[in-house]
Amino acid sequence: MNRLVCAGLALAFCVTAHANVVRPAPDFRLAGVPQASLHAYRGQTVVLLVTRSARDKYFRAEVERLRSLYAEFSNEKVLFVAAIENGPQEVRSDIPFVIAANPAQVAANYGVNGRFGIAVIGVDGNLDLITDRLIAPERVRDTVFNNYESQNLARTPLPAGSNQ
Repeated sequence: MNRLVCAGLALAFCVTAHANVVRPAPDFRLAGVPQASLHAYRGQTVVLLVTRSARDKYFRAEVERLRSLYAEFSNEKVLFVAAIENGPQEVRSDIPFVIAANPAQVAANYGVNGRFGIAVIGVDGNLDLITDRLIAPERVRDTVFNNYESQNLARTPLPAGSNQ
């Protein structure tokens, strides 16, 4: 009986702790950064690119597209992460990428079965966007700036007497 009560309380805590996160992003570790994982960066938006090789044409094309937004994202504390399955290859870009440890597991956890995938993880830890296709930089921008938290703030009632 006590086990059932404890399990029920634990479940209630977990549901309450993640009530606003509809699709929690799978956690992963960062290479070369001790004790760092995705969860350590909660409060920051994370753009994750998954690829088999840093030389892959889709990966390079998406990195080039994101370059146009990088300056805009620098004020938003967006973290760029690359999970490169075929070795820890350097990402040649003006964007400072952090490399994910165990990229094959990252690809599996995010359902990237092909050669490329991109995910945007919101400040609340929600997986706001995941796709295996090249996407326009405007869509990434919209996802970063219109994450759950900002949408939730937009739904918050204005104080009484406010003219906005």
